[in-house]
Amino acid sequence: MSPFRTILVPHDFSPYSDAAVALARQLVELSEARLHLIHAVDVPRLHAVTPAGVIALSLPSVLAEGALLEAEDALRRVADAARRGAVAVHVLEGTPTDVICAVAAQLPADLIVMGTHGRTGLAHVLLGSVAERTLRRAPCPVLTVRGAAAHESAGA
Repeated sequence: MSPFRTILVPHDFSPYSDAAVALARQLVELSEARLHLIHAVDVPRLHAVTPAGVIALSLPSVLAEGALLEAEDALRRVADAARRGAVAVHVLEGTPTDVICAVAAQLPADLIVMGTHGRTGLAHVLLGSVAERTLRRAPCPVLTVRGAAAHESAGA
């Protein structure tokens, strides 16, 4: 019996995520697990400072819906390219770590395979790391993958 029945791969449409999908496909072939791709659309929130205090403003819902539909279409193209059996696609609104961990718990996922940009120094401090936050909060093991683009820039 395989240790993996459900593998979740967060995808942000970067080469790093493509590398994670490639590795997850190999794991799926070895384990006959079900592959789930996920993308989180983090719709920006606007804030206005008024004499009464800060007021949260939201963008028109049509913009959020458009972003969700566009992301779903793009993720389906990734799923079609990765197809070896059924690939489930999940596109949800929210912060990436929250969405990834919630879906991993709901499925439940046996493994999360995700790309990492490998940022260090000031870029890591300013931008943070979705992979690092997911590692700390995930309900299952997380395997991080550095893509070819990371190795090329590190060697240059």
